[in-house]
Amino acid sequence: MKLKSLTYFCLVLLLLSFRAGNAVPNFSGKWHTESANASFDLHLTQTKNALRGSHCSVQNDGNKTDCVLDDIDISITGIVGNSSTVTVTFTSQFSQKKGSAKITKMNDSTIVWQIVTKPQGEFYLPNQATLKKQ
Repeated sequence: MKLKSLTYFCLVLLLLSFRAGNAVPNFSGKWHTESANASFDLHLTQTKNALRGSHCSVQNDGNKTDCVLDDIDISITGIVGNSSTVTVTFTSQFSQKKGSAKITKMNDSTIVWQIVTKPQGEFYLPNQATLKKQ
């Protein structure tokens, strides 16, 4: 009887852990980071697995900007899977060229941005940044 109960308990735990592992993380929010001479913002909206958003990057003490004109403009798109990392396509607003980046959700208040493929021409998004939810 104890072995049967233990087996049943283990199966339930296995099913629950498998189900929790399939949860789709939510990347929605306004995310921000800044340093002494730069700032970087992402405004992301996720509907089911579709991720869309915009960016604003101010670099070189404000001398170079790579920003959408309006927060409703879309410069970032991606499809969210079961992972805490999503690969997105972004369009530099400086060069109007596309690149790709990974966004990793560390927890509910922190994401990490990392460019995978740089856009051709000039662009002013950071290669890597850790952003906090606003």
